[in-house]
Amino acid sequence: MDNRYKLIVDSFGKERFKFNESLKNYTALNIGGLAKLFFIAFTVKELTKIISMCRQLNLPLFLFGTGSKMIISDKGFAGLVIKNRTKDIHTISVKGKVTKFGRGVLGRGVLGIGVEEALIEVESGVSINKFIEFLDSQELETSDFAEFKGSIGGNLFLNKFLQMRVKSIKVYTLEDEVEEIRSEELSLKKHIILSAVFKMKAKT
Repeated sequence: MDNRYKLIVDSFGKERFKFNESLKNYTALNIGGLAKLFFIAFTVKELTKIISMCRQLNLPLFLFGTGSKMIISDKGFAGLVIKNRTKDIHTISVKGKVTKFGRGVLGRGVLGIGVEEALIEVESGVSINKFIEFLDSQELETSDFAEFKGSIGGNLFLNKFLQMRVKSIKVYTLEDEVEEIRSEELSLKKHIILSAVFKMKAKT
């Protein structure tokens, strides 16, 4: 094994990696060759650490989410492939008014708080389906997301409509720094999305 790959494997533990892993198992079309090294990142800390190491060691890397919009060559990828499985979703704040019967983000059946709007931070590896499940559980509107497939991160790069629903986006830059930017500043060449804050309205 290339000593550069060995440094990464030793840093996270051999059990966290798969060698010569078939990528067709991770794409919607079941197409793709072998990845020299394959890793699943479950936290933002893991994600930024392994990306930073690859950059420092000058190793090729490829990052993806659910694989729903991905086509991989049968030749595979001669580097590190990272599957983004970051999964945190949490409520930052709520806006509402005092009512006799409350509902929503602070919990089902909470009396006295009528939630009108909420700021929800969701990590980039979360699938749209999981995000919809969370919004449903908090009695927040989900219709704007129903037509989308894949992960939050992948959709934000591709869809202007979703970008309009975002208050801010947390990204990892080419300089290995975490920054908070507006959606209009987002660049596929410069940024890796870590999380996004959505402004959501309560169901009517």
